[in-house]
Amino acid sequence: MSFEPSKWVTYFQNAVTWLKEKKILKGFRIGSKVVWNLFLIFLSILVILGCFAFGLGAGYFASLVKDQPVISYETMKKAMSDYSETTTVYFAEKKVLGKLQTDLIRTVVPLEQVSPHFIDALLSTEDELFYEHHGVVPKAVFRAVFQELTNRPIVTGGSTITQQLVKNQILTNEVSFKRKAREILLAMRLENFFDKKDILNAYINIVPFGRNSAGQNVAGIEAASQGIFGVSAKDLNIPQAAFLAGLPKNPFVYSPFKNEGGLKDDLSAGIERAHVVLKRMLDTGAITKAEYADAMKYDYRSHFAKEHSKVLTQYPYLMTEVHQRAKEILAQILASQNGYEAARLKKDYERFNNLSYLTNLLRNQGLHVTIQDTVQKAGYDYDTLKKNSELFGEFLDNANKQLEHNGYKIYTTINKKIYDKMQEAALQYKGYEPDKVYRVTNSKTGEKTTVRLPMEVGAMLIDNKTGAIISFVGGRKDKYDYSQVNHATQTIRQNGSTMKPLLDYGPAIENGLIQPGTILADLPTTYPGNYEPHNYASTDIGKYHGFETARKALYESHNVPAIQVYWMNKQKFQPLDYLEKMGFSTLVYPDNGPLPVGIGGLTLGVTVEENTNAYTTFANGGNFVDAYMIDRIETNDGRVIYQHKTEKTHVFSPQTSYLVIDMLRDVLKRGTAADIPGMLNFHADWFGKTGTSQDWHDSWFIAANPNITLGVWTGFDQQAVYSNGQLLSRIQLDRNSYHRRTSALWASFANAAYAVAPQLMAPTEKFSMPDGIVRKTICGLTMGPVTDSCKNAGLVSTDLVNTKTLPKQDDTNAFASGRYVILNNKKVPALPTTPEAFTIPGLLLSDDFIKTHFPYLNMKDIKSKISGGVIPVAAYKADDAAPKGIAKIHLNKNRLVWTRSSSDDVVGYRIYHSINGKTFIKIKDVVGGSTLSSALSHAKGYYYVTAVDITGLESPPSPTVGNLLVSSNNPKTGDTENPPTDQGSDDGTDANNPPTDTGYNGTSP
Repeated sequence: MSFEPSKWVTYFQNAVTWLKEKKILKGFRIGSKVVWNLFLIFLSILVILGCFAFGLGAGYFASLVKDQPVISYETMKKAMSDYSETTTVYFAEKKVLGKLQTDLIRTVVPLEQVSPHFIDALLSTEDELFYEHHGVVPKAVFRAVFQELTNRPIVTGGSTITQQLVKNQILTNEVSFKRKAREILLAMRLENFFDKKDILNAYINIVPFGRNSAGQNVAGIEAASQGIFGVSAKDLNIPQAAFLAGLPKNPFVYSPFKNEGGLKDDLSAGIERAHVVLKRMLDTGAITKAEYADAMKYDYRSHFAKEHSKVLTQYPYLMTEVHQRAKEILAQILASQNGYEAARLKKDYERFNNLSYLTNLLRNQGLHVTIQDTVQKAGYDYDTLKKNSELFGEFLDNANKQLEHNGYKIYTTINKKIYDKMQEAALQYKGYEPDKVYRVTNSKTGEKTTVRLPMEVGAMLIDNKTGAIISFVGGRKDKYDYSQVNHATQTIRQNGSTMKPLLDYGPAIENGLIQPGTILADLPTTYPGNYEPHNYASTDIGKYHGFETARKALYESHNVPAIQVYWMNKQKFQPLDYLEKMGFSTLVYPDNGPLPVGIGGLTLGVTVEENTNAYTTFANGGNFVDAYMIDRIETNDGRVIYQHKTEKTHVFSPQTSYLVIDMLRDVLKRGTAADIPGMLNFHADWFGKTGTSQDWHDSWFIAANPNITLGVWTGFDQQAVYSNGQLLSRIQLDRNSYHRRTSALWASFANAAYAVAPQLMAPTEKFSMPDGIVRKTICGLTMGPVTDSCKNAGLVSTDLVNTKTLPKQDDTNAFASGRYVILNNKKVPALPTTPEAFTIPGLLLSDDFIKTHFPYLNMKDIKSKISGGVIPVAAYKADDAAPKGIAKIHLNKNRLVWTRSSSDDVVGYRIYHSINGKTFIKIKDVVGGSTLSSALSHAKGYYYVTAVDITGLESPPSPTVGNLLVSSNNPKTGDTENPPTDQGSDDGTDANNPPTDTGYNGTSP
């Protein structure tokens, strides 16, 4: 059928006519107009709301970025090329030591030397529109927000590669809208300055990729390729490229390697992420279906790089130490820049760590304590201390990032030649004890492992005047795999007898309590708490040396007199304040009480550095100069951001310092280190001190000359080994040879340094004696003038004294030969009028003097060169009244018994005898007011007794007793119905032969 248009026109006209007749068309026109108007209204509202939202968003965006400074082209260029430049360390001679060792490994490569597969994988998963956008992809941002809000898995990020570059290199990693807004703004600016190749080249060298097979952090595609697959970035295949491209999303979750190195047991997270990337590559057309299928079958586990050990540099101890010290310095700078008191934060950080360690020690002793308990007992506020400690820890983290990224130049005080020679000496020494090897069982897992503990050494060489650390030995380099602890700066141990000059003798001399010639008691002494110190040596336990000078007690390192001096110090001042002034940073509150602290028994201990540093105080005339290893830090363009400044802290007077030096000279001349001078290749004016800790765990020797101080420690990293929760063995040095080893090592280090710097190690100058020091003869016991009594006792000493601190009051009366009486069971000095028959000769000491010097010494244990021994006597004020008489008397066969006189100043009794009861004569003197009976040669006749007091006055006679009773008014007969009891007896002597106190058979001085 042919098409006829006229017919269709007719049909249409008829239809319209019908619609009009039925009024349908009119209703449609009205309805369409209503719909159209409603549409226009809705559209207008949408436009208005859109404009409002856009304006609101633009305004909010502007408010977020209003403080963002305009970054110049130069700044952005520098940021893009700043690939975490590694810090360089220099020796004291400005010779390069090396790059600071960090955990981040990066090797920069140009884009042309990277596999195209990796670029495709990266762009497919991170930024598929990289070559089309101008820094920001709004759709990607909205998609990422939507995925975040709906909690859907995020397979593509909201940030472009350009934005990620800005975030990593210009902004911080904080999560906030403000940072995001700035990121968008700067990303668009970056795109205006640089082309896509520059941006992509920077990104692939900056982005982190997790860990390599050694457990080290890697950044940049080349380091990642080598560390994860063992191939160069240009040789990556498709599955390898996909795996690496998926890592930046969450590097440490997807990394196939553990923190300590070696493959993880579960690799599924990283492999699944690689499969997601492969799918994205397929979707974007970067790979074909065949390539995708092959890549999905890839055996990743067999192609990961094999585990390898971290490469050790030539200077492992030194590089690690410089890194740590630089980090602390920068942390303090950052704290100050942020308005904090840097020194306070650092001190609180150290305190919190010390108290945390103390808490663990207390728990190991079976005590149920918390860190809060320990901090409170130490006298600090827990919240404040913890907050400051954590805050400084954050500054340390930021400082570490600066060290890894900013390319600083660190100039140290270490003398390369001396340092190398000392390491060589430590390595070549053949006298170390054999390694201690134990087979132990883990109490939780039952696993058996081998524990190997080599004998270790730590040494520190310090310039006295400046505090510069010239060199140190951190340990045995050949045993570094067993112990990577720096034994010169990190090992904290009790310092034994090296504590004595610092805490006992130095402070005591400074406060005028002793002089080098002061007599001390090396005798059995029991202090409160039943603490009885002993001398400490393999053949000397339990041996005492009697009275001896402070000089001898120090150079022979006797513990008992050292504890006496420390106790004297504690009665006058807080001795630990001196240690704090000399840089001891590991003191904790339990150190305040125990007397063993005076011989090195600190709760935690001290490092070799701090112990050695403290001895420089004496060499510096009493001024402490804190040791340091970093002289200055510069930026890579030469701007100095840190310069060490030497500051002095006054601790002792020059006079005290010289006296201690002179006493310690004898340690090397005739004391415990007399063997060392013979081991040296040179001579100098040395003073020093040996030390041994409890149970031979640690051995020390520290010595100084006018230029330097050298300290050495030897020992083991553990003091005990446990197996299956039980003590397996205590670790200690060989008690028969430890001193010889420590001496030999100290001498070898000194000789090594001398071979390089003879003028430094062997100065011709000697320590000069300051004004106020003279050689003088004194009574060593009182530090006063010499008396005949002091001579007779053999307690005279001739030595150097500080005339400024000699006793101002005359203590001569406290010590003299003379006679004493027994008064109420106490020994009291006799008066001039005291009858000699009731006195006993001896070397008399006043109670006050004893309380000051020998409060806990059993005086019976002392015997001097004079007859009668050393006798403590108490002061007594006599009255002028005669003593009261005796009430009762009784004759029991050949023994006469009487009651005590009621007077308290009776020193003895006199017995009178008569044949006829009328004429009485004295026949016996009974010494002591408590002696109430006496044997008689015969009982015939009559007797009475009188009491005699300390002034020589005599009481009225007692009643008379005898075998014939005579009625008499005076004397009276005795009371035979109630005779006195025998309350003690004394054979007595006649008046011409008084008894003597023979004293105690103690040791001679």
